[in-house]
Amino acid sequence: MRWLYSCAFYLITPFLILRLLWKGRAIPAYRTRIAERFCWDKQKLPVIDVWIHAVSLGEVIAATPLIEAMLVDKKWSVVVTTMTPTGAAQVVSCFGDRVIHRYVPYDLPDVVYRFFNQVKPKIGVIIETELWPNLISRAHALDIPLFLINARLSEGSLKGYLRGQFVFKKILNQFTLIGTQSHDDAKRFIRLGADVKKVTHLGNMKFDLSVQNSAQTLFDHLNERMGKERVKIIFASTHEGEESRILTQIKKWQQAIPHVLLLIAPRHPERFQEVYQLCQQQGFNTGLRSQVDRLNWQNEVVVLDSLGELLGFYRISDYAFVGGSLVPIGGHNVLEPIALGLPVFSGNQVDNFKTICHELEQKKAIILVHNEHQLAEELIHLHANPQEKHQMIERATQFLEHNKGSVARYLSVLSMAWDGQPL
Repeated sequence: MRWLYSCAFYLITPFLILRLLWKGRAIPAYRTRIAERFCWDKQKLPVIDVWIHAVSLGEVIAATPLIEAMLVDKKWSVVVTTMTPTGAAQVVSCFGDRVIHRYVPYDLPDVVYRFFNQVKPKIGVIIETELWPNLISRAHALDIPLFLINARLSEGSLKGYLRGQFVFKKILNQFTLIGTQSHDDAKRFIRLGADVKKVTHLGNMKFDLSVQNSAQTLFDHLNERMGKERVKIIFASTHEGEESRILTQIKKWQQAIPHVLLLIAPRHPERFQEVYQLCQQQGFNTGLRSQVDRLNWQNEVVVLDSLGELLGFYRISDYAFVGGSLVPIGGHNVLEPIALGLPVFSGNQVDNFKTICHELEQKKAIILVHNEHQLAEELIHLHANPQEKHQMIERATQFLEHNKGSVARYLSVLSMAWDGQPL
């Protein structure tokens, strides 16, 4: 059936190019390096030890400590592929020229053939759940040991994959090993058809998040411009439908917390201007991160229209709400603000981080809310009770520390494969 999938992919390819050009109107990075996505470029690469695919920003952040260990401890040469410009920007920001970045090839037989002719990795690593049939099958045909690591599969995603189980069963069993974030993830991959001998729970690399204090001078300057003494609430990775609901609560926060400032970081760059216009239309004094000289104490909201700076803004904030959770997206990484010592709030639609969020909630280390009204009330209550806030941060920090160590486990497995040892 892979031939049918490939034929369909070829048919939609012109529309993919048009989509890149269209998205490039708002984000020029989508228009650049299109040839790379088809491996039409003639870039000559050095000998590559490891190829890592991390689809976007979140996966790159999760993989960062592992990549760092590969570079520093193992001295491996690394190629990192991403699908999105946000992921690409994060790779460049974190590693510069210490790794080679390329956009992942479109999953067409001739394209992946050219990709592996160029890259020729000794081992391949895919982060989380990127199941591209032609890419994986070509690596398997070339006897490249291929690992799906930090793998996750929600119950909702499993139901979708089960419709094509006859395809995905074969794909999964072309991996050398599938290392999952949780025991529940492992069970779901086995239900999808993965050989039980290939699946093992190795933990979630997001617990090993690196929070290096980079570019602190820049964020200190931004903090001064916005008002260093002001209480800042950051709304991270927000999606359509969340910002409008959050803005309905701003008057409550302003009454309870004098001079409070809302920082809104939309998940997708193409929505930066849309969110900025929404805030202005609602009558709020709104600044843009990109217009530093116009930021001032009068701003009620600042839209963070930049890439790869979220950790820096967490560092200068007082409270964090992680988006994609008041709408049915599945939530985003709550561990990043926890690692930077913030009390964290999230909506309760967190299928992508269900196990982590529920464990944190049980330990009273995060506050999950049903709607924006509860969010406003819970945040105001926590701000009025600093001892409770401190205890919540302490419990979350302990939870994070207790669950660290998965990067070392993944690196150990990959080292064995790199040395040709049986797993």
